[in-house]
Amino acid sequence: MLRRWAIFNNSIQHVNTLYQDYIITALSLLVIALIIGGITVRRYNIPYLYFLACTVLNATFLTNIAGNSIVKVMYPWFIPLFFLIGPGLYGSYSSVEERKGRWHLIHYLPAFIGYVILIIELGFFNDYFYTTVQLARDLKWESTSIFWPFSDKWIILAQPFHVLLYVVWSLSKLTKSKARLPLFVLPIAQGVFLIPLLDINYHFLTGEFLIFANDQVLRYIMFGLVFLIFWDVVNIRPRMQKEEEAEIKAYEAKKEAARQAALIQESPKEIYPNAGKVTNTEIVLYFEKLIQGNEEFPFNKHSKKADFIKHSPFKNTDWEGFFSATSTNFGFFKKYARIHRALRLIEEGYLDNQSVETLAKTVGYSSRAPFYLAFEQIMGESLTAYREI
Repeated sequence: MLRRWAIFNNSIQHVNTLYQDYIITALSLLVIALIIGGITVRRYNIPYLYFLACTVLNATFLTNIAGNSIVKVMYPWFIPLFFLIGPGLYGSYSSVEERKGRWHLIHYLPAFIGYVILIIELGFFNDYFYTTVQLARDLKWESTSIFWPFSDKWIILAQPFHVLLYVVWSLSKLTKSKARLPLFVLPIAQGVFLIPLLDINYHFLTGEFLIFANDQVLRYIMFGLVFLIFWDVVNIRPRMQKEEEAEIKAYEAKKEAARQAALIQESPKEIYPNAGKVTNTEIVLYFEKLIQGNEEFPFNKHSKKADFIKHSPFKNTDWEGFFSATSTNFGFFKKYARIHRALRLIEEGYLDNQSVETLAKTVGYSSRAPFYLAFEQIMGESLTAYREI
């Protein structure tokens, strides 16, 4: 046991003296990649940030560049975050709709369970918790098992296999979606790196190498992966940004349309959805006059919210109260008013002598295409189906 401990200490000193500059460079590149990723991907691909951030944390922990001082800071509260690397990689290739789904959260369950175990042990097994933490900070991994019922040694050794599962899923998803070849580079590189990662984890725990006898080979493989991650951040992800942003807009538009459709179905007999909740009845009557044709229809000239409010007989606060009470917004209000004005005109026989194109322009649309789309969103059926009925 003393001999193994001596080997372990010597190996740490070897890493610190021989590869300190390399490790600092690699970690610096990962941090720069994380910063660039944070600036470029922002809200459109949060799982990718999980992947980058947790890769930085994992690399910092395993390299142990400052002796056991890093372990003292990061153990045990950062360990569950290492199990976000795989889900982050997989989630970065998932669609916006998949990420918003409830089932996507199941991928983060291991990390969540890890924190639940830590909180329970800290709260109910306080002495055991701090004893185990001290053993880990002394790098005595054979005796630590804070993530009961598993020992910390097996938790750390299992982490590469957890990443492997998500590498396979990521490649499968990219294959099914017929993604561009450059998108395959990162998951393939991550998969190739898992064997060295297992060796690094084993070396971290025991001070010995399991697979690679020459640690210089390990060094070059690690540095290669860091450069591929950096390349993915600066070259591949910016190209995906426009596609992702368009996907987000389409998803949000679809969600809003579904919400509006549900709102209309819930209040079919009211002049406007949730109109009964509006305290200012005058503004509801004004809306009724708009669609009945007793007032000049404003949306040909004043389609913007500020212009419309300026030319209406009500203040901005009145309209904000109206939209808040009805759980709608100006965009929906305008669309609803236009379609219901069109319905009144249709009922009066407008299309007997005029075209749908003319009707669309009469109620404020530039052509019949957006009019058809808005009609179906508001009425829940196409104009053709409505006219047949």
